[in-house]
Amino acid sequence: MCRFQYDDDDVNVWSSFPLNLGVDMRKFLCVILCCCGLLLLSGCGPDNPYGTVAVTGKITVNGEPMEGITVTFVPDSPEGVSAFGRTDAGGNYQLTTGGAPFGTGAIPGTYSVTFSKVQAAEGQSLADFQAGNAAPSPPSGPPQAVHLIPQKYDSPRTAGFEPVEVKQGSRNNFDFNLDADG
Repeated sequence: MCRFQYDDDDVNVWSSFPLNLGVDMRKFLCVILCCCGLLLLSGCGPDNPYGTVAVTGKITVNGEPMEGITVTFVPDSPEGVSAFGRTDAGGNYQLTTGGAPFGTGAIPGTYSVTFSKVQAAEGQSLADFQAGNAAPSPPSGPPQAVHLIPQKYDSPRTAGFEPVEVKQGSRNNFDFNLDADG
C-alpha cells in the first residue's frame, strides 16, 4: 500500500483518492495499460518492408500523351510481383505494387512492360463490361472491349520493348512511345 508522510500525519493516498480502487482493480488497470502500449508498439516497424522503390515515367502515343493507359511491369522472375500504374492527362504514371501491403513503386528486378487502354463496346456500360455482363445489344455474348491502343501492347512478347531494370538507389524513370498503328 502506498503511504506518504504529510505534516506529521500518516495519510493513505488511495483512501483520499476520489475513486477508491482496490489492489485487484489497480492490477487490472496496469495490465490494460501494458496491453495498450504493446498494441501501439506493434504498429511500429519498417516503412517499406518489401523494399519497393519509386518508379515513374511518361507514356505517349505517336509522341502525344494519352490519359488512362494502364502500364504493367511484369516480373521476369517467377517469384516477382507485378507493379501497375495509370497515366494522367499528361501521360505520366507512377507504379504501385500489389496494393497496400507493398506500397508505391516496384520491387527491384527485371520487368517486361505491357500497356492497355480499353473501353466498353457501344451499347454496353463500363460497369457491365467490368462486371463481365454482356450488353443487351448488340447480340448477347461475352462482353466486348474496344482497344484504344493496338492490342499487341497487351503482351510482353508482342509489345516490342526491351525489359527494364528497376534498381535500388537509382532514378527509375521509364518513358515509352507507342505507335498508334501498331
